Amino acid sequence: MSVSLEKRIPVGTWRSVGLRVQGLTTAEISIGGSSIRAISVQTKGIPYRVGRIDPRNAFVIDCSPLRLLYVRPDYRGYRYAAGKVFPRTPWQVDYDHALGRQLALQLGFRYVLLLRVAPSVNRAHGAYERPPQGGKITLHKFCFADRRIMDKWLGRRPRHGGSQSSPMRYEVGGRQVFGLTLKQAGFWGYAMGVEDGPLKLTGLTAL
Repeated sequence: MSVSLEKRIPVGTWRSVGLRVQGLTTAEISIGGSSIRAISVQTKGIPYRVGRIDPRNAFVIDCSPLRLLYVRPDYRGYRYAAGKVFPRTPWQVDYDHALGRQLALQLGFRYVLLLRVAPSVNRAHGAYERPPQGGKITLHKFCFADRRIMDKWLGRRPRHGGSQSSPMRYEVGGRQVFGLTLKQAGFWGYAMGVEDGPLKLTGLTAL
């Protein structure tokens, strides 16, 4: 009788969600972009309209296994859009802009990636997302997560130095690959809406 030594990962765990995003890197997901086309090209995904929501306000990029929701920074209906896209959870979550709304507006990005995070994590990062005085519009078409944003993405409190009144400045040009354990990859994928199984495109229409 042969005995399998392969370690089985139970469904419904962070590690099982991490398996869904294996092969993807943190540098492949833009957290902000200048246009629907720029983001769809960068992510190599297909853009979709969310229900009857004007795609100038919110749209989805399908790049399996990811279904990424991008919203206009000043779009007040982002929670409604998130409710149409993200699977329901048995616990409370906040739908949070990966790049702070005011900072995104200051930098000139038209769309920002939306994440689902724990409310306590969202609050802890709030003071670090205020735009600095004298900031300028960037010429970059998209931007990516830095260490502080990745901490939020993984459900961590900010670890950067500096006081809350003097938050760390976000550098637009950075594009880092952060090494993730399988469990951390599960947190990362979950924040973007990944579940154990494939996500359906119900209520979405290709643009």
